[in-house]
Amino acid sequence: MHSKRPFLAHLPDRWLRWLVQGRNALLSVLEPFDRLWLAINGKHPWPPLALRRYVGPLSVFESSAAEYVTLLKLLARLERHHRVLDLGCGCGALALQLRGYLQPERGGEYIGVDIHQPSIRWCQRALAGPGFTFVWFNAYSAAFNPSGERAFDYQAALAPFQPVNVAVAKSLFTHLRPETCLAYLRAVRRVLAPQGAFLFSAFTYASESDLAGAEIAFRFGEGCFRHAYAQRVESAVAFDERWLKDALGEAGFALDAFYPGAWRTSGVGLSFQDIFVARPNG
Repeated sequence: MHSKRPFLAHLPDRWLRWLVQGRNALLSVLEPFDRLWLAINGKHPWPPLALRRYVGPLSVFESSAAEYVTLLKLLARLERHHRVLDLGCGCGALALQLRGYLQPERGGEYIGVDIHQPSIRWCQRALAGPGFTFVWFNAYSAAFNPSGERAFDYQAALAPFQPVNVAVAKSLFTHLRPETCLAYLRAVRRVLAPQGAFLFSAFTYASESDLAGAEIAFRFGEGCFRHAYAQRVESAVAFDERWLKDALGEAGFALDAFYPGAWRTSGVGLSFQDIFVARPNG
């Protein structure tokens, strides 16, 4: 993903799949040692190494989720009695952080959804309980769920969970094509309470200068989005900033706040990715 490894960006999709499979095989060998480390450090329940690596660098699994919970409290005004919808929840990093914060006895609830079935299965076994629900979306993604439904109805899938006070999408839109991004925005708008908030991250660019020398090299694509891998588009996607803001308006949102991320050339930002906070428009 990083510009320091440009050769990966040109590899065929099947080669990238083999690399991921090889990495997972290595992590499975290291799993007993990781279990011991987790037990010594009181990290229970934590997902297996391969699932943690699936959502990002192992070194920031906990700190990145803690950062987003802080952002939810400060920017989305998350409270203990709120209903939270976590889009692209992965193996439950945010859920682990919210287990001691949300209060189911006061109405607090967490709903996590993802298209990666192994992650959802683990969450359902290890984290589901009063106030915490995990749902698998069998939606198509060439990179992450190639056997999924190409015409997946996101609005119908999210409808049972309305209304929610806070929706969050941590590093979801960084893996979506424009049409899927817009479908998610419309679906979230339908389930979000009138006074609710939607906090999400993305890679966006206002001009070519935002991409030049950035931490991630989005070399491919044209129009309203770019991608970092030639053959594996959804692995890392950046949107034209104007297009994404227009998409928010088209879906019925008003942009409340926008914070450029540290991934850009400046290397300074509220978070690594760009942070958006949107609220229902009217």
